[in-house]
Amino acid sequence: MANGSGVAKQRDRLSTGLAGLDDLLGALIPGDNVVWASDQPELFLAAESGFARAAREQQLRCIYVSVSRPPAEVAHEIADDVTVLDARARGEHGDAAALEQHLVAAAHDAPPLCVIVDGLDSLAQRWGDAKAAAFFSRVCPRLFDLDAIAYWRAPRPAVSRRLMDRITSVTQCVVEFSKGSLRLVKAEGRPAATRGRLLRAHMASGELIVEADRVLGRLARGVERARRERQLSQTELARLAGVSASAISQAESGRRGLSIDTLLLLADNLGITMDELLAVTEPGGYVLARRERVERHGAVSPLLDDPKTGLRAYLVRLAGGESGRPPNTHKGAELILVAAGLVQLELGSDTPVLRSGDAALATTVPLSSWRNLTADPAALFWIVRDPD
Repeated sequence: MANGSGVAKQRDRLSTGLAGLDDLLGALIPGDNVVWASDQPELFLAAESGFARAAREQQLRCIYVSVSRPPAEVAHEIADDVTVLDARARGEHGDAAALEQHLVAAAHDAPPLCVIVDGLDSLAQRWGDAKAAAFFSRVCPRLFDLDAIAYWRAPRPAVSRRLMDRITSVTQCVVEFSKGSLRLVKAEGRPAATRGRLLRAHMASGELIVEADRVLGRLARGVERARRERQLSQTELARLAGVSASAISQAESGRRGLSIDTLLLLADNLGITMDELLAVTEPGGYVLARRERVERHGAVSPLLDDPKTGLRAYLVRLAGGESGRPPNTHKGAELILVAAGLVQLELGSDTPVLRSGDAALATTVPLSSWRNLTADPAALFWIVRDPD
């Protein structure tokens, strides 16, 4: 029991080090790779210092990958107890393969490991965009799979748009900071309304202060969504609103608002209501579910449990020889897929045995129980469809 609780504590969510960002993200999920994009160098150090401080408070090991600065300088700025890897061109970990191998081995040894990489721009300058993108595309998924949490610096415009697009397609989170606003460009595993959110952000005495800006943030997301859905440029949308393209650009970035008269005119010319114009949540077309990484044998862990969709999915883990049953009797169709182990089901009066990769679909008899027939751990997915 003590060992199990230790694992659970070790894999708790971690603070970003910024209270305002925690409120929006719900803190960091083990496996998150967060790419920070900005043209303001002081932002990176403030964000990294907060992240390292949060890791230290939770007694997690933190590694700083110094791509361009002397390790002693980094240790002085961040913390003496942070392990600094010299990944400069002639440093011990300057080679891409050696750096990747070390980070993956460290994540194996101390999950969840906290990693800070201080210069995707420097890696791109040294290796070229293609090799830097390939390095990120290999390391980011491996750190994700090992529950490591990583911060990556992406100074703009030094990191090209093409490289940034490659990075964004792989990572879990992208935070963009520009002219007093912090925007969540990507945030996997969070509610759809989180993506695109704007927060007020400014530096004060070396600290990054992040605060919610509901009015301007909602306006920014609504205007940008309405424009992109209609494939309009900012100039074209400005013409419909009777303002300058600069006013639309500033509204979409959250730096200024638009008058009620302007918004009414824009809504009329777009043929939508004000409510539709300010409906900021974009339909994503899918919902992403992250399975729990904490081993809780016998528990039925919800992956997708939204009654509005009519389809629900749960993950069930079973220790050796363990039995269990659904938390309720379901009246609709039930699909059981065994992911690992040898599992016996009780379906009506029958007790079929399923191996890894086998599935059973029950449409007229209820699933009453499941049992792991071996001494090794087993896992299954229980998917139910609500009756019409």
